[in-house]
Amino acid sequence: MKRSFTIYALGLLVMLLAAPHASQAQSATPATPATPATPAKPASAKTETKSKTHTTKYDINTATKEQLMKLAGVDDATADKIIAARPYKSKKDLVSKNVMSQSEYERIHEHIMVKSNTQAAPKKTGR
Repeated sequence: MKRSFTIYALGLLVMLLAAPHASQAQSATPATPATPATPAKPASAKTETKSKTHTTKYDINTATKEQLMKLAGVDDATADKIIAARPYKSKKDLVSKNVMSQSEYERIHEHIMVKSNTQAAPKKTGR
């Protein structure tokens, strides 16, 4: 019985000593780089993120007074000035035409746009 226990213990010892060498041999072979696991986001979280970052941009050439007044810092008088100075070729015309100050423009510039007039009026011919 002593002999069987000794053989069992030696076998266990050999397995334990061989195990680290086996893992080193496997790691010596080229392996594909591990990619870090990214936590999966539920679909609802993506939807919420998009809805929070998406804002309506108003065309300063066509927006109504009520729409312009929804912009930060635009009051009744400023909305009237924006409408009176139309048409605009770019958003920066609000500052260059002295409709508002640079600091006021900085507050709203991400929420406004100027659509380019791609549909030019057809020229009338004398025929």
